Amino acid sequence: LPCEGDPFCLAARKDLMYKPARTKRNLKDKMITTLLLLVAISVVNGKQQPSALFTSEIDVNENCKVAVQRMSALQATEPQLMARYWDSWGKPSDALLTGHTTFLGYYDECTNLKDTVLGDMKYCLYAMAMDTNIIQSSSGSEDGVCHSSDCPTPMNVTSTFDVKIGVCYPSACSPNEFAIVLSNMNVSSITEMTTDPFSNVTNRVNIKLRVVGDSPAFCPVTDVELDASSKALIALCMVLVGLVIVGTLLDIVIWLLSSDESNLQTDKQLDKETIQEEKINTLSSPDKLVKDKKPNIKDFILAFSLYTTVPSLLMEQPPSAIKAVGSIKIFSNIFIIVLHVSFFLSFFFHSLSQNSYQLQLFTKISFQPIASITLAVESFFIVSATLSAYLMFKDMEKCKKFRLWYFYLNRFLRLSPLFYFYTLVAYKLSPLFGQGPLFFSQDAIACADSWWRNFLYITNFTPFVFDMCMPIAWHVAVDMQLVILSPVFIILLYHTWYLGLIAIGMAMVGATAMVGYVSATRGFWAAFFYNPNSQEQTLRLHIQTYYRVNSYMIGILLGYILYRKYSIAIPNWLKHATYALLWVIAIVLCSATMFAPYLEYGFIHHFTDFENVTYLMFSGLAWSVGVAIIIYICNTGYGGAVNSFLSWPGWDPLVKLSYGAALCNQMVIFFIFGSLQSGLKFSDLVFGMICLLAIVLSYVVSLMTALFVEQPISKVFSLAFKLAGIETRSK
Repeated sequence: LPCEGDPFCLAARKDLMYKPARTKRNLKDKMITTLLLLVAISVVNGKQQPSALFTSEIDVNENCKVAVQRMSALQATEPQLMARYWDSWGKPSDALLTGHTTFLGYYDECTNLKDTVLGDMKYCLYAMAMDTNIIQSSSGSEDGVCHSSDCPTPMNVTSTFDVKIGVCYPSACSPNEFAIVLSNMNVSSITEMTTDPFSNVTNRVNIKLRVVGDSPAFCPVTDVELDASSKALIALCMVLVGLVIVGTLLDIVIWLLSSDESNLQTDKQLDKETIQEEKINTLSSPDKLVKDKKPNIKDFILAFSLYTTVPSLLMEQPPSAIKAVGSIKIFSNIFIIVLHVSFFLSFFFHSLSQNSYQLQLFTKISFQPIASITLAVESFFIVSATLSAYLMFKDMEKCKKFRLWYFYLNRFLRLSPLFYFYTLVAYKLSPLFGQGPLFFSQDAIACADSWWRNFLYITNFTPFVFDMCMPIAWHVAVDMQLVILSPVFIILLYHTWYLGLIAIGMAMVGATAMVGYVSATRGFWAAFFYNPNSQEQTLRLHIQTYYRVNSYMIGILLGYILYRKYSIAIPNWLKHATYALLWVIAIVLCSATMFAPYLEYGFIHHFTDFENVTYLMFSGLAWSVGVAIIIYICNTGYGGAVNSFLSWPGWDPLVKLSYGAALCNQMVIFFIFGSLQSGLKFSDLVFGMICLLAIVLSYVVSLMTALFVEQPISKVFSLAFKLAGIETRSK
């Protein structure tokens, strides 16, 4: 391949010079990578003769054949236009050996060609194999044999790269037909002789690009047809937006038309007190008579007013609320979003080669808090169980009985509206949320057959991960399943604490034994993301209810301890030392469980089967105990600066948005990655920026759904219960 004075090309050629100090493997890798780069450069710069790019004998429909022949003719008559066409293709470049094997090209440049003589163009990502053969021999002698003392060792290196390349093709062809066209392209075979000017070495390079399979790897959907149910869901969203607008305007009009300033102030104060009561009070006594006036249509409309929903989101927790639990939920959610970004990074861009950026993340000790995603999820269940148990103990104290139906109803109404709404949006509307070379909606595909599992809270009972509708929301189903089981333990603890402890202990022993049995028989790993059977480990262990029993039971125990306001009965002069010891225990437990897998991720120590099973059996329990100790210390006045940070009132709005952010972050990440018009080469800076964007957008989307769906519907349910004469409980 002639360089023609190109300094970049010359530098790359010089890099091929034989150096005796190099190993054959390093030379092989460098040769293959550099020569592939030179081939890509030659195609970009038009080194191949464009008139011979397509063969005439191809087995496709007549319209497709005509379109392909027209493109071949335009190579000579419209070289600038065809340069734009070839420029839109993906081309192999550097970083192949680090797992960068997806080359998108430029999606917009392809689709914008529709206004030219080429006509409508479409885009697909094709799986291809680059077969490379490099024959290195001596030169400078007539017989081709080196006679000097520093002769290089002759080499015959053959290698194949599996790549995905973005291809622009005429709409007259189907994606499968253009795969046939690609298989018959003359440019797919290149043979060149390159002679190294710096040594007596000649490289004969044979490179062939071939399509793998008879269909493309992926084609983005550009024309989305809405069925009747999709249109109905859009209409519902418009109705909700309209109700918010009408409710807000009605609230403003009532405020403007009020003639009595004192009554206005009184009404506003009563509104604030009502919101406060509905947001933070525990269950009201069933014997208390409802003396307030019955709600009317105006009250239901005002429930959608931003003057009602915004203050409820900004309202601080009362002094009696459990401290630190909200911020723990926020940070756990952020860690999970970051890990989802790293997971979908390989899903969209990289092959899982040994050196890919995604796997390099796990070798960094700073990434271990993110890699320990199962522990972050444990924190969700600890917080959920602690709050549910604490509020129910308070309610039983007031009502002198356990209102089982009301316990289930309130939890159902807390989780379901937003969960069902996001399920329907993911199923019917998510294909509308982006457009790009990689954009598609996995949820729309999976939810077509499994949306009903979400509505029944059995999302985690599926045979395959990608058969799950909104797979990142499996924890909602597990939480509801544990809520259904929890009254047994709550009632026993309240009436006979030692029977409650026995029941909780038996549940934890049984769950731990089940985890050990499944882990041992199926060979699961502590370093989950290095496990070749990680998908099976997800399905059979991490998203199963029994794997989360320990953290939920610890949460119920913590709720009982906080309800009883138990404190350590020791002399005052020993308290500081005791709580300091508790801090040490909590830090050791959390740190050990979080960083233990790094021994495997960092290639320091390979876990034995016994070590893997032991970690999987007890890591969740140890983490839960550590987090529970931190929450307990923060609620007993010995949290110090940690409690001041975790209980900062500024976290309260984000706490209310964390549930929505946990449900929508997959759609947000798919939007970000799928809408990129060209490929990315990831670094820590790029990865950090995308993670920050995903976190911010997830919470922004959660804010919108909180204002237009979650908060208004919650208020409507409260008004409906009041209209029916049923006492309501706040969240």
